[in-house]
Amino acid sequence: MFKQSIILILFISFSIINVNGQLSIGSIGGGLNYCQQTCNSRDKCYIDTCGGIGQCFSNPVNCNSNDKCIVDSCHPVTGCSHTPKTCNDSNPFTLDSCDSRVGCINIPFTCSNESTCPTNNTNPCVTQFINNGKCCEYSTSCDDFNPCTVDSCSNSTGCTHTPVVCNDNNPCTQDSCSAKTGACVFTPISCDDNNKCTLDSCNSNSTSGNNCVHTEISCDDNNPNTIDTCQPNVGCIHHLATTCDDNNRCTNDYVNTTTGQCEYSPKTCGTDTFCTRWSCDPVNGCTASSPSCDDGNPCTLDFCDSSTQACAHVQKNCNDNNRCTYDQFYLNP
Repeated sequence: MFKQSIILILFISFSIINVNGQLSIGSIGGGLNYCQQTCNSRDKCYIDTCGGIGQCFSNPVNCNSNDKCIVDSCHPVTGCSHTPKTCNDSNPFTLDSCDSRVGCINIPFTCSNESTCPTNNTNPCVTQFINNGKCCEYSTSCDDFNPCTVDSCSNSTGCTHTPVVCNDNNPCTQDSCSAKTGACVFTPISCDDNNKCTLDSCNSNSTSGNNCVHTEISCDDNNPNTIDTCQPNVGCIHHLATTCDDNNRCTNDYVNTTTGQCEYSPKTCGTDTFCTRWSCDPVNGCTASSPSCDDGNPCTLDFCDSSTQACAHVQKNCNDNNRCTYDQFYLNP
């Protein structure tokens, strides 16, 4: 028991968990980091990382210089190295050079027996130079390293670079040339009008100048109990036809059970007579009014008699039942 306790104490004194959650082996006051010790491959061609106890990751170092005139390599001790590429093809009748975009270029040339080159050479497609005491020449390269151009040389104007024509004669495609491959690319044009209530397509045979076609979609769900509508930002909407109230008290609102759509008809308020005139207000609904039967005589009671359908004028009774007063009608002069 005593021996086991000593071993446990020694382990505790030499093992701690650092602030990053990694196990460090050593004394409490400092020591060797567990990840650094176990995940160090000592290979400069790899970047070593530690994801925790027992989790080592080694990722290759990127030595690519993106230069086709350079040979990129890596040595475990020294790391990346970039060695210029040798473009000598051992052919005495080629000009050897290197272009970082394509790599080695070996241009063939021919030589004459003349020791000097003509001074009146005006042909831009031929380049002359002296090699080993002889006049040599080679065809001027017009390659612009653009796969989307056709390169040629004119004896009068020099190099020309004609763009590749990628026209497929289809107004429903956007024609272009791939800068990587030189192949023509025909991308369908977008006719999307951002309206979810239209079906968008392209008509290549259109003669109107506008090839995009926007056809209104049908939102009919063949359900007589729904009201089908469409909103441009949402699309089809199907409301249950529980009410068709249009907030107009002068209409009869109902659902057509055949079409499932709301229908509205004018409300009939009543039959007009001489004494009753009907009208309708969208807010208040049906209202009745009577014609004016005022005869201008304050001594008559004027009203419209529904039994005779005519104005009636009944003499007013001015008796105040007071025997001390004299009651009579008074008319304004």
